[in-house]
Amino acid sequence: MKSKFTAALFILIATLDFVNAKLSVESMTPQQADRPYAQIILKDGKSFWISAEQLNANGTAATFFLLQEMNCISRGKIKKIKTPDTYMILAPLSESVRQNALVTGVNFQGQWSVIQLSANLSSVRQAQPLIDMGFVWASATSRTGYFIAGTSVDKRPTLIYLSADLKNKKTLSQANDHNGEVSNVFESKGRIFSLFNRYLRNQDANTSPRAELREYSTTGAPVSRTPLNGMAATGMALKDGGIAISYWIGKQLFIEKRGANLSALWSTKLHQRSGVASRKGYLLETGSHIAWVGANDDKLLIHRLAQDGKSIQTSIDTKTNIGAPIPDIYSVHSSGDDIHVRGVARRSTDPSGQVTEFCFTEQPDS
Repeated sequence: MKSKFTAALFILIATLDFVNAKLSVESMTPQQADRPYAQIILKDGKSFWISAEQLNANGTAATFFLLQEMNCISRGKIKKIKTPDTYMILAPLSESVRQNALVTGVNFQGQWSVIQLSANLSSVRQAQPLIDMGFVWASATSRTGYFIAGTSVDKRPTLIYLSADLKNKKTLSQANDHNGEVSNVFESKGRIFSLFNRYLRNQDANTSPRAELREYSTTGAPVSRTPLNGMAATGMALKDGGIAISYWIGKQLFIEKRGANLSALWSTKLHQRSGVASRKGYLLETGSHIAWVGANDDKLLIHRLAQDGKSIQTSIDTKTNIGAPIPDIYSVHSSGDDIHVRGVARRSTDPSGQVTEFCFTEQPDS
């Protein structure tokens, strides 16, 4: 009996030209059911794509992770890691640069856990529950432990610090943090940053939705808080010590760069929300460019900008009819000047609702 999660793999190479850009779909794999997936970034610069499986190839029950390199054209061996539980959702991003790789997932009983992998990614080292978490968006590492970003079961923005052995836990959110999420956490030259987002509730009529950049020490001690102009913010560290942040003001998406001292250097509008769109995109540095990757009008969209904020190019997938992933986060990796984008989504032209696992590459116009 064939697994209901797999189907025949076919490779489609197609070059799509948009606004002086080159976007290629390197692979599309039909799947009968949506598999949860995540991305881990390691200290050697490698990035892996992880999917959670529930069945062996012969249809028998099993629980394991499949690991493959984020590079779309990689032909490396796919690793298979036995897991202690079955997971229906994985946190989209784990920045495991200074500690063993960490995967965060929720089982079918709604319990979130952190799953620490061995140094060689061959097995699960240990797993520990995350009590009272409603959703986890990302994790990052410092020289002493892990930071977990998300929202609690009562919808409070939540940032948790875990020691490297996962035995000691500290909640870093404050008592007046309510109705929101910590959308991202990342490390920049030994400094830890997170993006806190507050949203409106009916009883919060006098409170404006807002976002805030917060800095912490390597052990979770608060350092600074910087208010931002918009909401639904996410961010990333840049090689020069600065930070790139994207956020929404109404239906307008903006990106800004801040220096190492957190002062704003520039901001620019990227696009206006249309149809099915990513609430939080993926930011990365690729070559000398800053890129935002997400969905707009139910299509993959990639913005490239120079370090001074000037637009380099915009790429839009207008040919494949692959819709936005659910949740609306793509897994994205940079290799030199090229951007590799993985994900799972439904094709808008497929009436059966079958999902498609895909991998795109985007290159700067030469």
